[in-house]
Amino acid sequence: MGIYKKLGWFFKQEKKAYVTGVLFLFLVAIIQLVPPRIIGIIVDEVAQGTLTLTKLVQWLSLLGIAALATYLFRYIWRVNIWGTSAKLERILRTRLFNHFTEMDNSFFQKYRTGDLMAHATNDLTAVRNVAGGGILTLADSIITGGTTIIAMALVVDWRLTLIALIPLPLLAIASRVLGSKLHERFRGAQAAFSNMNDKAQESISGMKVIKTFGQEDEDVEEFSNKTKQVVTENKKVYKIDSLFDPTIT
Repeated sequence: MGIYKKLGWFFKQEKKAYVTGVLFLFLVAIIQLVPPRIIGIIVDEVAQGTLTLTKLVQWLSLLGIAALATYLFRYIWRVNIWGTSAKLERILRTRLFNHFTEMDNSFFQKYRTGDLMAHATNDLTAVRNVAGGGILTLADSIITGGTTIIAMALVVDWRLTLIALIPLPLLAIASRVLGSKLHERFRGAQAAFSNMNDKAQESISGMKVIKTFGQEDEDVEEFSNKTKQVVTENKKVYKIDSLFDPTIT
């Protein structure tokens, strides 16, 4: 949760947009409970032989209204959450570029160009995802999970609901372990991307020297090895990331 604390200033600044987005996300979660209920009622009435054409039209109309409302509300929360996260990315990119222009020559001698480029591209994209997808996942987990549990307890059976909640502590532990491993491997992927960026910058700026000494093939091979390392490190990330959904399921 440390990254959310660091971005607290932005969440306060854009509180209205995030509150609106989360509110409509909550409304979507509520409305999504309507179609299964309607379908259940229709099936029951068909089985009981009490379904009339008038009732069918009424239920299908309500189903259509729920679908339209879901479409509209989903559009609103996407604009507010994803749109606001893009605004954060623009602010941070501007700040970072201004920071670069204020640094002296010793700063650029200390830090490689590839590292700085990685911060200006991949790192800021990752921060945007935290302010967009991260908030969405956090809110959606709480809202959808909460409404589903309440609906199960009230409509189905509270005892069955308690049984369904038994695996949650194990899920929390598994998520914690996978999250730590994912964080570690993501750092490796970022380092590999930084090395590739640095190699690209060196090759482009020194292309005249490379051509003069006929080192094109060697330089291409070295860059190819850097890109292979990026792929290898990202595969390590995705191998852990791909375990989340099966674990939750």
